[in-house]
Amino acid sequence: MLDRERREIMFRRQLGITALYNLVNDPTVASDPDVNQVRKLHRDIDVSMMQAYGWTDIALEHGFHVYRQMERFTVSPDARVEILDRLLEENHRRSALETGVGEKPTPSSELALDPGSTPEGAMF
Repeated sequence: MLDRERREIMFRRQLGITALYNLVNDPTVASDPDVNQVRKLHRDIDVSMMQAYGWTDIALEHGFHVYRQMERFTVSPDARVEILDRLLEENHRRSALETGVGEKPTPSSELALDPGSTPEGAMF
């Protein structure tokens, strides 16, 4: 959905992706319906990912936050650190499983997409 809507906005407004995201990340752009739609889609994706991992306890607190010395529309710094910590822990857990050391695997049904579905914009 993000890709389709973003392309439509870019085509209609004759914007490239960089120009569009410059608007999305500009805190002075508050009442533009297209920009607000892209922001909403990113919030929705982030919330869906947190649900998929079972991390609904993380308060994402979307807004304008400094990231890599730039102000951007993104999750809060606290949320970013917690997500990265958990992803690192998950990476270590899966690595241990591949080497035969570590905790019992989580059933693939809890971690994988429905095998009959392909996410929009999937490369494979």
